[in-house]
Amino acid sequence: MAYKSTGRLFILIYKRTAQMLEQYDAVVAGGGPAGTAAAIASARHGCRTLLLEGTGCVGGTSTSGALPFWLGYMNGSIPFPWMIKRGLQYKDLPRPRRAVGGIFEEAMNRIKEQHGGDGPCKLSQTDRHPGLDRLGCHDEFTFDIEIGKRVLDEMLVESGVEIRYYTTALDVEKKGNTILGVYFVNKSGLQYVPAKTVIDCTGDADLVDRAGFATYKGDRKTGEMTASSLVAHIEGIDSGAIEAYLNAGGDPWFHEICKKAIHDHPDLDLPSGLIIFPMVQEGVFMVNGGTSFRGYDGTNGEDMTKLTLRGRQRAKLLTEVLFRNYIPGAKNCRLRLTASYPGIRETRRIIGEYVLTEEDLLNGTRFDDTIALGGRHFDLGRKSGQTFADAGKYVKNGITPIPYRSLLPKGSDNIIAAGRCIAADGQALGPARIMSTCFAVGQAAGTAVAIKLEEKTEFRNIDINTLKNELRKNDAEIDY
Repeated sequence: MAYKSTGRLFILIYKRTAQMLEQYDAVVAGGGPAGTAAAIASARHGCRTLLLEGTGCVGGTSTSGALPFWLGYMNGSIPFPWMIKRGLQYKDLPRPRRAVGGIFEEAMNRIKEQHGGDGPCKLSQTDRHPGLDRLGCHDEFTFDIEIGKRVLDEMLVESGVEIRYYTTALDVEKKGNTILGVYFVNKSGLQYVPAKTVIDCTGDADLVDRAGFATYKGDRKTGEMTASSLVAHIEGIDSGAIEAYLNAGGDPWFHEICKKAIHDHPDLDLPSGLIIFPMVQEGVFMVNGGTSFRGYDGTNGEDMTKLTLRGRQRAKLLTEVLFRNYIPGAKNCRLRLTASYPGIRETRRIIGEYVLTEEDLLNGTRFDDTIALGGRHFDLGRKSGQTFADAGKYVKNGITPIPYRSLLPKGSDNIIAAGRCIAADGQALGPARIMSTCFAVGQAAGTAVAIKLEEKTEFRNIDINTLKNELRKNDAEIDY
């Protein structure tokens, strides 16, 4: 060990021998929707694939983050209540069409086969209580978390992916613009795996950043990052009472109710509004808005801990104060769970060979190298409190095209990104980071691995038409 002075700071230089593993064709860092799909696609194309995931399951925010709620399957996510309030009718909006297929739709259908979900755009609770539809996004697939975990496990294992749970990707070995391998740590200690290719699905571009390729954090103009959440599930709620409240014209964001609670309890950390969604189980609601906080950096370990601590306390207050005393039908409710990992919407992302912009989506820009689509609207909130949708700005035709170049860290040879850390600037990140689209982008990245290795070239030089045709063959949506 040695010490290095950086002014007032002393850094301990840590040295430890790493156990070296055999080489893999693809090492995937992060097992969220993007990493899961990337690993499956890579392995199904005959590539020896290793998936590194820090928790004990894949699915990311939808499982560890307690948000079992995949949006963006169709472009029908546009009709939100506030858009209707602006005078738009459903007939005025872009026609719903499938935006994501492939591995995402396979996972959805397999969860449904195991009785883990009813959607998309359908839920048993809303069948029984149609008024709850006012809380929905109109394109979501909601599922049972445990069944979702197991189905994704099964798909990975069946595809031949080697999984390492409870494993964190730490750093890379690099020569020039080529990644030679990945360092990671788990209960076995520090290990090193040589890799022909690396897929960064960490959500925060961790490996791209540590490899020295260009990244940035938050909004490129202001550095601002949107709020993060620690999702809570509350059970024992009378769904019929919530439905009656909504049918009588009640605010689906509960602003007046929250205002009264804050007035009655000014010293408590209560939210100014709620965003709640019915879950698969009767009487269970997920609280997403109302558990969100600004000022926490998802790439900072201390901030992540503070966010988690505050989120758990907020969940207690929501249940015991706000819901039991103010929300219709929730007098006898109980806290069912809080997420084991915070839901982070925006942190660091790559500067790619192309950066997708909000202007691209507003203008309906078309790309020759589109490898995935998204069906979601602009939804990144800012401190101003106004979203693009509030301002009357919508994704043209309700479809977000993802260009292949936005997956490629500028100047790199054999590392590719997928998920919310791709090169999408400003409000363009909103629809690009939605979990169904992350599945689609991951599938494209994993497929690109096989083509890169077959063509013996860099990611940026593969034949894009070969990639697109392979994606079409595997039921991916890329044409619009």
